[in-house]
Amino acid sequence: MQRSTRIVYLNAADPVPQPDLLRSGAAGCAWLDPDGAFELDTRVRISPNSTHALLGHGVVAELNALPLEGTLGEGLEALIPPAHLDTARSLFFEADRKTYGARYEFVVETQEIPERIEYRVKIDNREYQSTLSHLTFLMSVASREGLAAWIRI
Repeated sequence: MQRSTRIVYLNAADPVPQPDLLRSGAAGCAWLDPDGAFELDTRVRISPNSTHALLGHGVVAELNALPLEGTLGEGLEALIPPAHLDTARSLFFEADRKTYGARYEFVVETQEIPERIEYRVKIDNREYQSTLSHLTFLMSVASREGLAAWIRI
C-alpha cells in the first residue's frame, strides 16, 4: 500500500516548520581592492520566492555550467568572472521569457517520517520577473564597469 503524501505550501510571510526550508540569496558586484583582496557590494536581494524559482527552473544549474569561482546553491558567494557576465545576463533574460502565461510550483523538500510531507513553493511570477530584471541589469552594469559579479544562493 502506498502512503499518502501531505502537501504543505511554504510562504515566507508565514511561520515555516523548518527555518532552513526557504532559501534566499543576494547578488552584487565584485572587484579587487588595492591590496588584492576581493570587495563585494550587494545590489540585489533574492527572495525565497525567486531563489526557489531560480532553482526549480534550472537557472542555477545553467549558471553552474559556466566557469564560476564557486558553486551556486551551497549558500556561499559564487563569482561570475567578467568574461562570462554576458552569458549569465543571457540566461536571466531567457529565464524571464519562460515565465509568462503559466503557474509554477516546486518541491522544496520531502519528509518521510513520521509521515510523508512534501513542502512546496508556489511561485509569484511577477516578483520573480522583477528579480530576473534586476539580475540582468546587474550583469550589464558589472560588465560595463569592468567588474565581476557574485551571487549567493
